[in-house]
Amino acid sequence: MGTSPVVIQDSARSLLLQWANEHDGWARLIVSEVLASQASLSEAFLKSVYEHFLVEKQLVAGERVVVSPLEDPGGGADTAEPLYLKKLHCLQNVNALAGGQAIEFNRRITIVFGENASGKTGYVRVIKQVAAARSVERVLPDVVKVQGNTAAPSAEVLFSLGDEQRTLAWKNEAGLPPFTRIDVFDSRATNIHVDDDLKYVYTPSELARFPRVQKGVDWIKTSLESAIRDASKASNQFAAYFTSRQTKVFLLIESLGASSDIAALESLSHVSEAEQQRIGVLKADVDALKSGSPDLQIKSLSDLKTQIEALGKAIAVIAEFTAESYSTLLLKRDAARNGLEEASKTSFSGLPIPRILEEEWKRFIVAGEEYLQTLPQQEAYPGDSDSCLYCQQPLAQSAVDLIKKYREYCNNTYRSELEGHQKALASLTGPFVALDFGTLNASLAVVLDANQTNKEERQRLRNVVENAQGMAATLLEGREFSWETRTADAGQSRSWLKALWEQCQTGLKDLSARRDERDKLLREKESEVAELEARLKLAQIMPQVREFVDRAKWVDRAKIQLGKFQGILRSLTDKSKLASTAVLNRDFEKLFQEECRALRVPAMALQFPGRDAQAVRKKIVAGDHKPSAILSEGEQKVTALADFLAEVALKPPAPVVFDDPINSLDYIRINEVVERIAVLSATRQVIVFTHNIWFATALLAKFEKQVHECSYYDVTRDSDTVGLVAKSTNPRADSVKSLTASINGCFDRAAKEAGEFKQVWVEKAYEYLRSLCEVIVEQELLAGATRRFEPNVRMTVLKNIKGQHLANAFAVIVPVFEDCCRFMSSHSQPLETLNVRPTLERAKQDLKKVQEARDTYIKSAA
Repeated sequence: MGTSPVVIQDSARSLLLQWANEHDGWARLIVSEVLASQASLSEAFLKSVYEHFLVEKQLVAGERVVVSPLEDPGGGADTAEPLYLKKLHCLQNVNALAGGQAIEFNRRITIVFGENASGKTGYVRVIKQVAAARSVERVLPDVVKVQGNTAAPSAEVLFSLGDEQRTLAWKNEAGLPPFTRIDVFDSRATNIHVDDDLKYVYTPSELARFPRVQKGVDWIKTSLESAIRDASKASNQFAAYFTSRQTKVFLLIESLGASSDIAALESLSHVSEAEQQRIGVLKADVDALKSGSPDLQIKSLSDLKTQIEALGKAIAVIAEFTAESYSTLLLKRDAARNGLEEASKTSFSGLPIPRILEEEWKRFIVAGEEYLQTLPQQEAYPGDSDSCLYCQQPLAQSAVDLIKKYREYCNNTYRSELEGHQKALASLTGPFVALDFGTLNASLAVVLDANQTNKEERQRLRNVVENAQGMAATLLEGREFSWETRTADAGQSRSWLKALWEQCQTGLKDLSARRDERDKLLREKESEVAELEARLKLAQIMPQVREFVDRAKWVDRAKIQLGKFQGILRSLTDKSKLASTAVLNRDFEKLFQEECRALRVPAMALQFPGRDAQAVRKKIVAGDHKPSAILSEGEQKVTALADFLAEVALKPPAPVVFDDPINSLDYIRINEVVERIAVLSATRQVIVFTHNIWFATALLAKFEKQVHECSYYDVTRDSDTVGLVAKSTNPRADSVKSLTASINGCFDRAAKEAGEFKQVWVEKAYEYLRSLCEVIVEQELLAGATRRFEPNVRMTVLKNIKGQHLANAFAVIVPVFEDCCRFMSSHSQPLETLNVRPTLERAKQDLKKVQEARDTYIKSAA
């Protein structure tokens, strides 16, 4: 880090120089250019600084250039030519504003008055848009009358900058210099100026350098971040080049990164000529070991062993079958069967039952018994009073006797014995008859084919299988069989099969040992081949590997430098805060407190929590609460105005626009705001848009003796046209002439109508007549001493009132006024007069009375 040889004073410039001299050369390059150019840094310059930064931090090769500590070059004061708006005209597609309208702005103050929905907002929005005001609102074409209207808003703005007059052809752009110097205050900006941590719209050049430096530092940081991202995009794709994952080379490549030992990889990539020749020898060895593998022999012998085992299990079943038990069970079964048949014939003798004792009949009877066994408490069924379980009809005695015989047949002792013997026979013969002789014969063929030498044993085994197949058929039919040598034949075949199985077992053991030895040799040779081939592949891709590792190491070093930017930017923000306090915040706080006193703003404190080298202000009323949570609506409005006016006072002269700034204010505060705006207009151009007639007339009153320094416009609308602009001297008010014309218009409509509709127009005429009475009293009888849109009595005109003639005029006008109030639909009426309706003739007479009383007063007063 370099240090400055000059004495650093506590100013914005000196603080910035101090920051630069506390950091590296690349930072001093940025500050030096900001001080010299007084403008935002160009991308070309920042690219050159970034290249310097990379060399300085040894992130790229190059000769380091030493940047000396900075000294104060002086200069750089704020300069700004005066800006004045002169004319806004040629508006097209701006909301629903009428075409051909224009507002010419006074160099000091211009007041534009218009009631709600008159169209004045459209003119304000154009100025907000071109100035990029904080509360800017989008300017749209007329989308109500023209559905889907997409025409672009446009206008022309005539202005002067210094001594030069210019014209802007506006095409709905936002934030066009020099109009960005214009300040705009409206109701939408109130919360911004009260609650938000607000950046200054204008920043003096000494403070503007800090954001420019910060943007430059951010640009270097962003460029480094981008370079790191680009360098990190290349993932490790080298593993795909290697077929074996077990080689030393692969393990190193798989974990390739900034920490990789590039020297070790370089060493592995050097394969000697002898090692290259050895690869061919090793591959020949591998082929030889693979071709002589005993795997096929092992598989063949293993299959034979499986067939012998299957055949042996079947022969065991044949040998172990007990013929004596089988014969005994057959005898018992036959005896029980004969006994059951004799008993059944005796029991059912003479009964005319179709197909009795035949198989279908037996199944039917047994099914009935099985059903009975599922029912509760049916052991004694059937009784004398029981019904048939099937049809639920009463049972005759003959039916009861028959059912008992059926049940006795099912539960006969012979039958139980027969079922028991049959089950025993099935259990005894089950394993034998379950033999799969198709599979057994296939196994027999395999075993006999593999052993061609012992003809006697081969024939015996074949005979055993053939005899067993016949015996199985006999057992399945439940008959006696004859095979006297079965046990001896089956036993000898079992012994022979066991000997064959042991030969297979011994052969498999020997073959497995041979295979394991070959596999061990094969793995060793294949591993050596794989290692050498991996080293050859590494030699081919070594330039890319080296580049990848170098890039990874660069990313690590770059990330270290990137991590330092947080401290660099924080230190710049700290210096900016000190500079803001010295140059801007201190002056703003003084101006803000002055405005607060002038506008009677509640006491509050200011804080300046600068961030990102930006000057920021914040208002504190109590604790952590936002001011809007504590202040009333009116207090918020004057607080916002004080903040706005204090900020305006910091800037070089430029137009200030107020759009209905006194909403929510009482008449006392309105007068205070009027006073502040009038004072402000002495130093900069002021433009006021308002719908408040009191506010407008109060402002006009400030310039009664300086009428050339104040311009006034009315913005009105008719039934179809919005935003009609007319230059005038004060807000439009009802006149005797306009009201008389409205009354006569109602008379004409009433004359053409009949019935209730005629009455409507008569009542409407009385509404205008009531207003006419008020205007005559206000403007002529009282000479305008008190006006509804002014808060004060005009004492200077009291002498114009002719008191001696007032009583005569009041005697005529007041009764007519009272009738008007009674006849108007918006006024309540007593019951006795509720149904008394005015006539057209009476309305005309009342108008004539008022006109004559007025004429008499005017003539007598003259």
